[in-house]
Amino acid sequence: MMKRNVILAFIGLTAIAWISAINDMISTPQIVQEHLDKAESFENKEIFVDAVLEYQDALEYKTNDVDISLKMAQDYLAYGEDKKFIATCKKIAETNQEDSRALDTLMQYYIDNMQEDRAVKYLKTFTASYPEHEKAQMWMKKLQGSYTKLFCKYPTLNAAYNNAMIVYNGIAYGLVDSQGKELTECKYTEVHDYSEDGYALVLRENNTYAYVDRDGLARKAPDEKYTNLGLLNDNRVPVVKDGKYGFLDDNMEEKTEFIWESLTAVCNKRAAARKDGKWAIIGRNGKEKTEYIYDDVVTDENGVCSQQKVFIVKENGSYHIVDGKGKSQGEETFEAAKAFNKNGYAAVQKNGKWGFINSKGELVIAYQYEDALSFSNGYAAVFKDGKWGYIDEENSMALEPSFAYATSLTDDGTAAVKIVDEDGDEWQLIQLSIFE
Repeated sequence: MMKRNVILAFIGLTAIAWISAINDMISTPQIVQEHLDKAESFENKEIFVDAVLEYQDALEYKTNDVDISLKMAQDYLAYGEDKKFIATCKKIAETNQEDSRALDTLMQYYIDNMQEDRAVKYLKTFTASYPEHEKAQMWMKKLQGSYTKLFCKYPTLNAAYNNAMIVYNGIAYGLVDSQGKELTECKYTEVHDYSEDGYALVLRENNTYAYVDRDGLARKAPDEKYTNLGLLNDNRVPVVKDGKYGFLDDNMEEKTEFIWESLTAVCNKRAAARKDGKWAIIGRNGKEKTEYIYDDVVTDENGVCSQQKVFIVKENGSYHIVDGKGKSQGEETFEAAKAFNKNGYAAVQKNGKWGFINSKGELVIAYQYEDALSFSNGYAAVFKDGKWGYIDEENSMALEPSFAYATSLTDDGTAAVKIVDEDGDEWQLIQLSIFE
């Protein structure tokens, strides 16, 4: 009998539990709807604080419901709680990855408030956790094409080199860093770029040359018998004495004979030298690494030709890539080229169009642009339909062509560009939002 009573009691409790569960299933939607109706009523009266409280109560019954959470987020925004709006959108996006509405809402908020840098910062964190999220990747692609203007008081800017750039204030030249902060004041009639060694050549008021450091202090001063001073890099500087080129070290002491008609700066312990009209690859102490067989060697604006430990040389009427010992890299040849930067692809020309190659001599972006600069920090300036813009290494347009001129990006993602407006062309220092 006792056993039977226990069984009956168990059945009774189970029945009660089921009845209670069924009642909850019936009543929960009603309770949720009541909270939603109250929230809507408060919203109609613009009492957004109380509307949020109703949505919070509704979420007690429907946890992580995207529709309710998004309405609550919008009400946070309506009464000025931007931080709670952002936090709510982030929580929804991360807990409901299959529904991209919260991520879309947050990204549009950042764009509307000109906070693309914050959008990119969050997307980097989000995609690190959810790398396969297609909508996040789409937003990243879109936002990398935005930029902000940085304050820079100088009317004329030059291309950045080693994360610094030459500026002109209308009277004299100076140097600023990649963010536009002054390194040397504008007081020189002649200024050259900083090298990787951290020295920039300037012409001083007494008409003598000196190399200044990044604090603007003169550190090296060659004897006046040397002219045509080049970039002080890799503990070597090319100079002319008695009409011939040779190398000095950073103490301004001679390290080679003076026997060449032309000489590039040293990088990666290699340079190029010309003798009897032909070029050869040499070491920084002047030792020949190849014979004098090349008709030309491509250099950048500061005479560097051996970034990424390769050279672009002209031989038998066309250009191709060789390593530091003259061994050909790849089979691609071209009509013209821009020197490699310290990272990224080099711009090359064939049949009047520009494309890009890697340091192995392989064509990685087809010949299609009217002009182009070599890649720097993952992006390259390209000229298309009469304007300059930027592409990424997948050949996607990161900044649509809209500039009168564009220069290479620094490590911080900044660049000097000429912006066209109703008053003409104006130099600006910009920063791609993806780097902020």
